[in-house]
Amino acid sequence: MVLFDESVKERIEDFYDREQELEMFVKGVREGRRIIAVLGVRRLGKSSLVKVGLNVLGAPNIFIDVRKAYEEYGSISKIAVYTVFQEGLRKLISRSKWRSLIEKLKTLRGVKVAVLDVGVEVSLDWSSRGVRLVSILDRVDEWAGEMGERAVLVLDEAQYLRYSNINFRGLLAYFYDNLRNTVLVLTGSEVGLLLDFLRINDPASELYGRYIYEVRLGRFTREESVNFLRKGFAEYGINPPENVIKEAVEAFDGIVGWLVKFGRLCVDKGVSRERIEETFVEASKLVEEELGKLFARSVRYRYILEAVANGQARWSQIKKYVIARELKPISDKVLFELLQNLQKMGLVEKRMNDEGKLEYYIPDPVIKYIIAK
Repeated sequence: MVLFDESVKERIEDFYDREQELEMFVKGVREGRRIIAVLGVRRLGKSSLVKVGLNVLGAPNIFIDVRKAYEEYGSISKIAVYTVFQEGLRKLISRSKWRSLIEKLKTLRGVKVAVLDVGVEVSLDWSSRGVRLVSILDRVDEWAGEMGERAVLVLDEAQYLRYSNINFRGLLAYFYDNLRNTVLVLTGSEVGLLLDFLRINDPASELYGRYIYEVRLGRFTREESVNFLRKGFAEYGINPPENVIKEAVEAFDGIVGWLVKFGRLCVDKGVSRERIEETFVEASKLVEEELGKLFARSVRYRYILEAVANGQARWSQIKKYVIARELKPISDKVLFELLQNLQKMGLVEKRMNDEGKLEYYIPDPVIKYIIAK
C-alpha cells in the first residue's frame, strides 16, 4: 500500500477504505447496469475507484479522460474524440488477453490495426467516409458477448461533453438501448453540470427516462481522515505528533487529495505544522487556473465566493457584498442563477447554520483558502 502516492490508484492494495462504494461499482458492472455514474467533488478518488474496480473485475475497458481532451484541444471536437478513443482502443488491444478483438475491428471500413514488435498501432479514419464510433462500439459489444465478458467504456469527467457539438446524448441513448454486453461509466466532479447535460428528466432529451445507477463518494469523516494519515505515515515508519494530525484533519476537511499531498510533503520534508500551510500553497497552484477561467466568465463569481469565504454566507449578505464590490445593483434572478451555477460546479453548497438559517459554504478548503487570501 502506498497511500501518499499522488497518482491515480489502480491496485486494490493501494486503495484506502471506500469498500462500500467499490462494492457498489463492481456489483453494477457485473449486473450489467447500462450507465453507471460515479459522482463526487474533485479529489475524492473517483478515478481511482473506477480503475481499482476495473482491475478487481479484470474487465476489458476503454478509459477516456474527457477533461484532458478538452484542455488539449480546446473543445470536444470530432478529431479530439477520435484521437482519445483511438488511444483507449490501442491500450485495450495491446494486452495479449484481448488481442482477439483485432479480428473484429479489421473488418470495419476506416479502421487499421497493426501488431508490431514495439506494440500495437491503431488508426481510425475520422473523415465523413470513415468509421463511425457506433460501429466500433457495436463490434466491441459483440466481441465481449462472444468472450463471455462485460466490456466497460469509461468517460472520466464526463461533464466536459457539454462543450461538444457532437450529439453525445443521442450516442449514449444508443449505447443504453442496444449494447447488452458493455457498461458505460461516467464520472463527474461538477455533478450538477453532468446531470444537466444528461437531462434524464427532460422529455425532450434522448436520455429521458433512462435509469442511471449512481455511486456517490463523500469526503472522509474525521475518524477516517485520522486513520488515513496514521496508516500513511506508518508505511514510512513515522509516528507523527497528535496535534499535527488533528490540525491537518481540521484543515483539509476530508478531501483525500489534499490529505495525500500533506502526507507526501511531510514524508519528503519532515512532519510539522508548517507542512499544512505548504500544502495549501502547493494545492493552490493546481486550483488557481481553474478559478481564473471561471472569473473570466463573470467577475461576479469571484465576488460571491469572496463573500462566502469571509463569512457573509447568507443570501442577503452575499447580495449586499456583490453590490458593494460592483457599485451597482444585481437582481435576485441573476444572483440565484450565479449561485445555482456555483452549486452545480461543486464550488459552493448549502447548509443550515447554528441559528437554523440557510447559508452557503465552500466545501473545498483549498478554494476557500485562495479566495480568503
